[in-house]
Amino acid sequence: MAGFIKSGYFRDIVNQAGLVIIAQLIPVILSPILSRIYDEKAIAEITGLMAFSSLLIVFSTLKLENAIVVEKEDRKARQLVVLSAMVALFFTIFTMLLVLVLKPYIINSFEIQNVVYYVPLYILFFALLNILNFWFVRIKKFKVKAYSKIIENVSYVGFAIALYYMVGNNEYGLAAGKIIGVGIALSILLIISKIKFKRYSWASHKKLLKDYREYPLHYAPSSFVNVIGLQILVIFIGTFFTKEELGYFGLANMVILLPIAFITQSVGSIFFQKTSEHINEGNGKQAKKVFYQTLGMLTIIAIPAFLFLYFGSTYLFPVIFGSNWVVTGIIAKLLAVVFLSQIIVGPISIVLISLGKIKLNAIWQYGRFIVMTLYMLSLVYIFKMDFLEFIEWYAYGAATIYLFYFLIINGEIRKLGK
Repeated sequence: MAGFIKSGYFRDIVNQAGLVIIAQLIPVILSPILSRIYDEKAIAEITGLMAFSSLLIVFSTLKLENAIVVEKEDRKARQLVVLSAMVALFFTIFTMLLVLVLKPYIINSFEIQNVVYYVPLYILFFALLNILNFWFVRIKKFKVKAYSKIIENVSYVGFAIALYYMVGNNEYGLAAGKIIGVGIALSILLIISKIKFKRYSWASHKKLLKDYREYPLHYAPSSFVNVIGLQILVIFIGTFFTKEELGYFGLANMVILLPIAFITQSVGSIFFQKTSEHINEGNGKQAKKVFYQTLGMLTIIAIPAFLFLYFGSTYLFPVIFGSNWVVTGIIAKLLAVVFLSQIIVGPISIVLISLGKIKLNAIWQYGRFIVMTLYMLSLVYIFKMDFLEFIEWYAYGAATIYLFYFLIINGEIRKLGK
């Protein structure tokens, strides 16, 4: 373990995770201000916007940005950046049409009456930012990605506060601030990247799509199902409960689950690069070693954070965010076990892609989605649970699913080096 702590890989994780934690602390630290100037309906709007957009973002690049890290040749990796960006532009046009056609259904399910037309722009900015982030992962400039998150969140909070004082009480300021923040981060990363875009023939793009056809055919659909599984709680609350209750959940999501998701993605991207590198070199034993070292590190971090969240959230939320957010503190406590599962299993789950087990990953994602959907429908229709009971039993089910996911991942990683 001492060698792992001294390794460059561990330093990369600590440096990036530290910066991402700082980035995520910005909206968390300032959220008491946001929760006092924006009510639960405004928070419901941004929660719905991000939930709905995350479902579409999966297809915005056909997951080709992941191939940027895996590809052995730099020339082809650069072409994948261009190809992914082209796909994102076409998908944005499709999203505009989708919003126009399905607007009533989208509003009803995600409670985004005031920001429904923001969706295409947010998806475009986020997709292009994600492509650049994977490019920086490939060239091992991990800090750049973390700095972009700091810039994004500073801009988001700053513009959200400014819009409130410029316009007055509104329900769209948080969502507008978020889009502006992502756009500013994208612009800065594009300048820093200095990627020289060149024209490629359609034949070369077609060959590249053929080489990485499993990404759009299997990884993108399974990732979509995975995102639905992650966002299904938002969908169910928006459909079966009130907008105010979605707002109470939204604050817990904004302060706890979303920051953890970004932190685990940051650790996961470094882990993905390192394991892909070892596997490409045929060094399965080293990839296996990195897996278990990372697992141990995540567990050591997750358990104390889980205990703090479980025992402290009901006391801290009303004090920090105001007395009208008592329900959010209870929700945060109930979701603590989901937090524990996400921070341990989330970053290492991408090893299935490094191993080339894309179909296995897809089968698992489909199975998980079906099981969780049936489970949650039973909570609503058979057991007729109220809001907080529903949240509690969702957490138990989600944690159990993460345990099974870990067993599958561990089973595959144990085969390495044999």
